[in-house]
Amino acid sequence: MTNKTESDRLAPLPALHLNDPISTAMESLGDRYGAIVSIVDDNGRLSGIVSAGDLRRAILHGQVRATPLSDVMNSEPVTIVRAELESEESVNRALASLKALYATEQMHVVVPVVDGERRPLGSIDVQSLLMRAPGNDFLPHRRTALVVGGAGYIGSVLVRKLLADGWAVRVLDLFLYGRQSLAGLEDQVDIVTGDAKNIDTLVDAVEGVDAVVYLAELVGDPAVAEAPQTALKTNYLAVTALAQLCEYLNINRFVYTSSCSVYGASANPDEFLTELSPTAPVSLYGKIKLMVEEAVLSMARRPNQLFAPTILRLGTVYGCSPRARFDLVVNTLTKHAATRGAIDLFGGEQWRPHVHVGDVARAIVSVLDAPLDSVRAEIFNVGDSEQNYTINAIGDLVAEAFPEMTVNRMNSSVDPRNYRVDCAKLRDALDYEIETNVAAGVQELKAALESGDLGDLDQPSYSNLLTVRDLAFD
Repeated sequence: MTNKTESDRLAPLPALHLNDPISTAMESLGDRYGAIVSIVDDNGRLSGIVSAGDLRRAILHGQVRATPLSDVMNSEPVTIVRAELESEESVNRALASLKALYATEQMHVVVPVVDGERRPLGSIDVQSLLMRAPGNDFLPHRRTALVVGGAGYIGSVLVRKLLADGWAVRVLDLFLYGRQSLAGLEDQVDIVTGDAKNIDTLVDAVEGVDAVVYLAELVGDPAVAEAPQTALKTNYLAVTALAQLCEYLNINRFVYTSSCSVYGASANPDEFLTELSPTAPVSLYGKIKLMVEEAVLSMARRPNQLFAPTILRLGTVYGCSPRARFDLVVNTLTKHAATRGAIDLFGGEQWRPHVHVGDVARAIVSVLDAPLDSVRAEIFNVGDSEQNYTINAIGDLVAEAFPEMTVNRMNSSVDPRNYRVDCAKLRDALDYEIETNVAAGVQELKAALESGDLGDLDQPSYSNLLTVRDLAFD
């Protein structure tokens, strides 16, 4: 056995009384992943425990915040006596009991340590127990993230990033663009096929999760303009309903991906816009994004101060994804260069921030991993301040990758958006740096296009607008 000092092995374990309400336990648990609260009787002896997951399940099944903890606690928790911490046999017995509980989805990652009178003395995490039991094959519960729209352009990249970082992942998706983006992950991801606009589906999807990321939207000005009613339901009503549900259940981590489109047409495009700059969206897509921002952030100002929605304003996204898109500026121009030998640039002097899809996924994970106080009710521009380009400059980068192609520059443009954004806040707050710039992204796309693996590049699944038209939304 590994020798540890008592201070090394025991962590504080809050204690509440049997008659205390659920609301008190929620406040005590806060945002500490895997935390539990011990429930004691009048003599200070352990009667049971509750975790945040236990309380969320209780509320989902009809309990109210005033319900006493005696009604919802696990009255037969796995415990270990302090004197037995150095006994490998006792540790293995505790781990075997935990493993059995995991099969019933009672997933606690810490164990109360008690004295001979069953009074709680502190807690020990499962990883520390495993260090004392070499060869035990028990795999502790991981944090679980719900990715709504996890089969989409950003979502399918994010799911893989979360898995690589040790998260358990549940995906809720309607699979409008097919299921191929999650191919090979069926045994690693809990997949829920359903519509985020359905409240029953949302209630089922959030059970047992620790964090939520909302990506299930009609994305892009043309797609939203084509199906405004569907966009209002999916892009506004569904996400605000989900945020309210998370707030009620104490699922404190909530990430909403907005867009720099909320900045609209800057009066001075030479000026870098920060998160405090005026917003003036010029499209329905941008206006709905701003509406969601305001609605979700207002929830953080309610009495539950633990609810921590975070708004990520994305620049124009580009790059390869398991669910490829060729209706985004960099992606589209690279596709045309590869397939037509020519690109058309309209206007050309409009500024846009650009960010690689992999860097978006990394930004989301950074927010989920950050201390709650650093991301609660915060807005972050996502990307790098150096990755603001005019349309003409993007065309030049594509031309460098395809030196034989023709560039056709048109004076007129139907898109009035024109802005540059400053991304220093995200960099400074979370020590975030991008890994891919636009030039590298063009080369990545070029290689993918030249591989021939993408098939028919004009199929509707590569375009949000064509998919909306194909499915006859609205």
